[in-house]
Amino acid sequence: MSPHVSGSAAEAFRLDEAVADVFGDLRMAPVLRRLLRHTGRLTGSVAGSVSLVDVSRGCYVKAAEFGVSCRLGSSFALDEGATGRAFGSRRPVLIPDYGQIRAGHLAAAHPARRGPAAAIPIWWRGDVIAVNVVFAPSASALSPRGVDRLEALSQAAAAAIVESGRRDPRGVPVRALLPGAPAVSVPAPFTPREAQVLGLLRQGLTYREMAGRLGLSTKTVDKHVAAIMRKTGTSNRTAAVVTAMDNGWVGNSPHTVGRARGS
Repeated sequence: MSPHVSGSAAEAFRLDEAVADVFGDLRMAPVLRRLLRHTGRLTGSVAGSVSLVDVSRGCYVKAAEFGVSCRLGSSFALDEGATGRAFGSRRPVLIPDYGQIRAGHLAAAHPARRGPAAAIPIWWRGDVIAVNVVFAPSASALSPRGVDRLEALSQAAAAAIVESGRRDPRGVPVRALLPGAPAVSVPAPFTPREAQVLGLLRQGLTYREMAGRLGLSTKTVDKHVAAIMRKTGTSNRTAAVVTAMDNGWVGNSPHTVGRARGS
């Protein structure tokens, strides 16, 4: 919650404790979840997201979110949405009405669609490597001092994001975190059916929806998702999609062309 928003939450927030907590578990998912949790505490928000920027590919990937569905795991052009604005301006961006932003990713019916938002770029070695977006409950939550603290919190997480990417490079777009790192081309490890399931995972379909689309049982779909996570070295479907996208395994595999054989 912002310092200008009354209440015990604002008084209880301590930046040093929040930063120490962000660094408490240097794996990508916990780092981003903690950053989002403390962002919510600082601003009083119940919704937000963090995207990782990959300049070499001209896109960013939605890597974590809370309280909102922003097409997690999908990639977008660097000029899209609140993240695109922050990346382009290279500074925190305040958006009085998120519904007016070009190519926003919130569903039209979401309450935050017509509210204020802030997008905070996160820097590393002179490059924007990520953007922390928060959907604020009111304009007062994004006072100048509140945004300053949010920027301090977000930037303090930069080293944790980079270090978590180095420790577990399979779960994040490493080129986004380590500018200048050479791209390594690795053949897609998936069967034809797994490639189909992966494509539907990227679209955000449920297991039941994927089963109906492919003419399979939900149990069989679950088996294929488990295989995808095993082959990407990840523990959840979102991380699996992000890893596959980083390696160029989504949409470019010969297995996605034509009709898949077998199940």
